[in-house]
Amino acid sequence: MVVINDKYFEEYAFGRDPALEEKNQKLPNNQMGFTEDGGLKFHGFTYYPRFPGQQDPPYEPSKVLMVERIRTLKHRPYWEKDVLTKLGLPMEVKSSQAVIVANTPSMCAQLWKVKHLIRVTPITFPQGLPEDGDAAGARLQDNGELVFNPKLKSDALVAATQSKPEDRRDYLDTDTVKKHLRLKWLMPY
Repeated sequence: MVVINDKYFEEYAFGRDPALEEKNQKLPNNQMGFTEDGGLKFHGFTYYPRFPGQQDPPYEPSKVLMVERIRTLKHRPYWEKDVLTKLGLPMEVKSSQAVIVANTPSMCAQLWKVKHLIRVTPITFPQGLPEDGDAAGARLQDNGELVFNPKLKSDALVAATQSKPEDRRDYLDTDTVKKHLRLKWLMPY
């Protein structure tokens, strides 16, 4: 007597192949499939996890990026100059100056075109965003951290409330400085 597995028989009787369904199953994160040696195949590379079944930790990309030009634009094609001009980094701007751009797919496509001319740093907020939305006292560091220093905020408030420098008694205008320096030059002792 022959026993036929009903589930197996139904799948082939109705034209469904479990191997094909397994291939057509949507894989996460643009994954293309698996290799024989346990690697995960993606477009352009194969990822080999350190341990079987290892899951990468969740990663939240930065919402804004700091972009700096690191190469000169001399002797570069016009389309690369146009992209950097749209970003706010034309030839006239110093290479150490940074601009802040949104981390969107269209912006990343533009950055990809000039990736050999720029340095991109994701901006992080280790202290979180300020509750009141006031950016006074904020300092963007070279590593992309935006930190809030309360002393800088108080200095900005003091500077805003102070009188104009021309109204202060100890203010030296250009003519006074020139006169003083000329007298010092003529009589140094």
